Amino acid sequence: MKSNRLQNNFNPRAIAIVAALIVVSTLATTRGANYSQRESILKPCEIQGVEGKKLCGTYEVFENRATKQGRKIGIKIVVFVATGEHPEPDPFIYIPGGPGSSATEDAPYLAKPFAKIRERRDLLFIDQRGTGGSNPLNCAMFDPADVQGYLGYFFPLKSIRKCRKELENTADLKLYTTTIGMDDFDEIREALGYKQLNLYGASYGTRSSLVYLKRHGAHVRTATLFGVSPTDQLMPRVFPQDTERALQGVLSECVADEACNKAFPNLKNEAKAVLTRMLKGPVEVAVNKDVATRDDAATGAAKKSVDKVNVRLSRDLVAEAVRYMLYSPSAARRIPLFLHLAAGGDFEPLALAALDYRRNLVGTGSNGMYLTVTCAEDLPWINAAEATRLAADTFLGDYRYRQQHEACELWPRATIESSYREPVRSDVPVLIFTGEWDPVTPPSNGAGVARYLTHSLHVIVPHGGHGFNGLEGTDCVDRIQSEFVARGMTNGLDTSCINAIHRKSWALEK
Repeated sequence: MKSNRLQNNFNPRAIAIVAALIVVSTLATTRGANYSQRESILKPCEIQGVEGKKLCGTYEVFENRATKQGRKIGIKIVVFVATGEHPEPDPFIYIPGGPGSSATEDAPYLAKPFAKIRERRDLLFIDQRGTGGSNPLNCAMFDPADVQGYLGYFFPLKSIRKCRKELENTADLKLYTTTIGMDDFDEIREALGYKQLNLYGASYGTRSSLVYLKRHGAHVRTATLFGVSPTDQLMPRVFPQDTERALQGVLSECVADEACNKAFPNLKNEAKAVLTRMLKGPVEVAVNKDVATRDDAATGAAKKSVDKVNVRLSRDLVAEAVRYMLYSPSAARRIPLFLHLAAGGDFEPLALAALDYRRNLVGTGSNGMYLTVTCAEDLPWINAAEATRLAADTFLGDYRYRQQHEACELWPRATIESSYREPVRSDVPVLIFTGEWDPVTPPSNGAGVARYLTHSLHVIVPHGGHGFNGLEGTDCVDRIQSEFVARGMTNGLDTSCINAIHRKSWALEK
């Protein structure tokens, strides 16, 4: 009857209004609640370089979630509102690495890479407690005026003592673990009116994602994990072996490449010679007092400066520089050249890289949060004898475990659940990406996690490190990821383009 009446009384404007009301009513049913809740907490804001509507704000949580008493801390939130006309109700939440990196500080750089996903979904950025704008546990690890100081302990003990004393005025350092942070996230999800999330975790962010999936799996639609750090990885126990595997893989690729092998025909012996030399003691290197930027270190370029300073470069720092270069294919392409130069007595490129990574990576982020997490979730469960054994005859050695263990002896140890390190079991669709030569979260990590995720797909990116910068064809990874989030399932994803990813080139001269 209604359809006949509508046909007999045709009015285009009336039909358009009715249709619009139906759409509005449908959207209100599916999304209205989250829009009103979201915008009662967050307000429009400007973020340089990011187009479209943005919302920013803070949400207060109890620092002590168990007692719900005492100090409250503000958790910083940024939302890049979906750009499409009919967005989906479940946002895409970015969870960064570290531990200690800030999601909201990374946000401006992710607007373009995630633009396709943003067409249909909000991009959600939350600073995990202890990072960024959420009561950050920042520690001044090094003195910028002391170049040699950058080349000492990974965690200078004097700095650790000072940092603890300062931070304990504004934080209970036992209350910044992964589990507590992910419970914050779920409270915020509910407060913003989102029923489900699409998780995106990178490095330590994969651990956070897995913990969230274990504790709040009903609120997860999909999860994308880049470089898996499971709860039983126990950093830095296997860093020496994982670094060795990655290093030998990169060196073997150089040997197999005609141009690289021609430039460095004795490469693997030169790598051994560098380690043998460094085991005898530090070398003295003259470097620019103004340390090169990370991009300069990755490309081998040094700042022009006549202000030189002599520094002592140890085996630990040479190995650390190589390890961090392995993180990115764009830097790893210079490892053969740097080792070749060092074997001939020129350690300046490695010294510049070591200084740069200490200044711009190790010395940044919320190191207090890093210590709280690793000193509770990793270090206590590492067998010292096993760590020493695993480090034997490796390029990296065991310095990282020894120095991190000493730092944790000075840091309050949080309590974690007895089941924390058990595998995460879930039937939520999970897409996993791992770089073939990742020195910190190798493919075995991804495979181990996938074993318990019934709807997971593990993709190993050829030549990749902890990231994929410097490889050709990585738009394939972006396409697979966007398609996965749009479809909400791993079944039927075409990953064949992964096989076409390749290195751009090798650096063959200084």
